[in-house]
Amino acid sequence: MSPRRYKISVDGKTYDVEVGDVAVSPVTVNVDGVEYDVEVPGRPARGTAPTRPLTPTSPAVRPTTATPTPTPSTPTPSASANAMTAVMPGRVLSVTVSVGDAVIRGDLICVIEAMKMEQQIGANRDGTISAVHVSGGDSVAHGQILVEFE
Repeated sequence: MSPRRYKISVDGKTYDVEVGDVAVSPVTVNVDGVEYDVEVPGRPARGTAPTRPLTPTSPAVRPTTATPTPTPSTPTPSASANAMTAVMPGRVLSVTVSVGDAVIRGDLICVIEAMKMEQQIGANRDGTISAVHVSGGDSVAHGQILVEFE
């Protein structure tokens, strides 16, 4: 598989990124001429080649600190058709509904930040909100109940 090329902006700086074959691990990633071997969990290992750590050798590449994500939990038994659960782990930025609010499918329920991207979470059905289980600033796990409907 031929490498894929991207232009990625981080904090206002644009980088030329070339990503190798993602079917195996480690994947070779070239950022502005600096090569890295990146481990991809769940991918088969590529032979017995040793991996290099993600250590930049050029001052043009700035290392970032990974933000830990909440440990996914098993959905609670009360997670039924009357409950709406988080589809991904993240941090709740805002909740736009309150108990007693009538919503229709697609109405904004909350905004969750995951991997520095804001995801707008819309109602999965029509109904009236009977309980709100999260608030702004909360960390949520995949499958955690966000709201319940009457």
